[in-house]
Amino acid sequence: MKIEKLVQIQHEGWHLDRIKGSHHIFVKGALTIALPVHKGIVKREYLRREIIRKLDLEEKYGKK
Repeated sequence: MKIEKLVQIQHEGWHLDRIKGSHHIFVKGALTIALPVHKGIVKREYLRREIIRKLDLEEKYGKK
């Protein structure tokens, strides 16, 4: 996922709160996710894992 995809995340209601090192911290209401960005790329697995963890879907989709 290239950095342009992070802009799409913002269109889904997530707001870039801060950047600390390589981690971009996004906030949507009371939810917060941290996505590591390296060379302008976010691995899809990081995004998937963070969303599953934050939405308490681990029982349904399992921990990976």
